[in-house]
Amino acid sequence: MTDFPKVQESDFVEREGVNHVATVVNRAHCVWREVLQRDIGIDGHVEYVDASGNAPGRLIAVQVKSGESRFANATDTHVPFYPESKHRTYWGEHPLPVILVLHNPATKETIWVDAREALRVRPGQAAIQVPRAQALNTDGVVSALHCAGPLPSGATPVDEILGDMARPDAAAQGLCILYLFTQGLTDLANSLYFSMDVLHEVLHVLSADWDPPAFGIGEHEFAFVDNYVAFLVRHDLARVDYGSWRQAMLEREMVGKFIVPLTERGRAVRDAIRHIDDGLPQKEPEELQPYSRAIQERFVQMLYNVSGVDEVSVRQRRINAVQKEINRSKPD
Repeated sequence: MTDFPKVQESDFVEREGVNHVATVVNRAHCVWREVLQRDIGIDGHVEYVDASGNAPGRLIAVQVKSGESRFANATDTHVPFYPESKHRTYWGEHPLPVILVLHNPATKETIWVDAREALRVRPGQAAIQVPRAQALNTDGVVSALHCAGPLPSGATPVDEILGDMARPDAAAQGLCILYLFTQGLTDLANSLYFSMDVLHEVLHVLSADWDPPAFGIGEHEFAFVDNYVAFLVRHDLARVDYGSWRQAMLEREMVGKFIVPLTERGRAVRDAIRHIDDGLPQKEPEELQPYSRAIQERFVQMLYNVSGVDEVSVRQRRINAVQKEINRSKPD
C-alpha cells in the first residue's frame, strides 16, 4: 500500500475555527490578518476600521481553539480553558490584548475572552474562564477591540477636542481634562506625565478660592481620572499603555502612573492651546511672567528622603552589598 502524508481531522477542525473568525471579522468591517509563518501562540490580528473607513492603528491579537472537546467541561455560564505553561507566559506578557476564541463546529457557538487580562489579574488560576454570553459576532469583534482601550471615534477636529477638554465635571469638583493635560506636560512639552499627585496639586490650587478652601478625593475624582485616560486613548493624544493602566487598577487596585510621548495629534492639541494662550493678555507680575504660560515643561523626578532619613545612602549601601555578593559567587 502506498504511504502518503496524513492530514489529521484536528487540522480541519482548527481550520474551521480560524475561517469562522476571519468571516466574522470581515462582517464587522475590520481587517483579519492571519499569521502565516510560525504560529507560536497567536493565530492572527484584528485591526480596527472606523465607520469612515479609517484604520487608526488599533490592533488586538487572537488565538483560536476549535472543537467540541473544548466545551466538554462547560457550565451554563462559562467554558474553562487550561492554557499550557508556555502560553500563559506568552499571552500574559504580550504587548497587545490576546483574545482567546473558543469555537464549537457542531453548535456554531463561538465565544471569547481577553486572555491577557485574565492571566494578569489571576495569574495563579489554572483555568481561564470564557463567558458563554460573550459571543464573537460582529458586535463581539468591536467589544474585543475595546480591550486595547476606547476606540477612536474618527478624526475629531481639534477645536471639538479642546471644547471637551475645557468642560468642567461638576461631580468631580469642577475638574476638567485641560487641567491634567497642561499640568502634566514634560520633556519640553513633548511628553505627558500623570500620577495622582498631579490631580492633588490641581485641586489644591483650585480650592484656594473656595469657602472653605478644602477638597477631597473620592469616587467621582477617581472616575474622572479613568475618563481622562480613556479620553487620551480615544483621541490618540498620547501613547498610553492602556493594558498596563487596567492591570494596575484590576490586579493591584491602584491608580497607575505614566510618562508617555504625545502623538502627532496630541502635539496639535498642545499647539492649539499655546496659540490661544498667546492671544491672551498677561496679568501676572513681571517676576512671575516666565512661569505664566499654559504650555510649559514641568520637571519630573523621584522623591528622595521623604521620611527624613537619607534613604538613598541606606539603599545604596544595600545595593553595594548585593553587588559584592554577586561578584563573590560568580564563577571564575
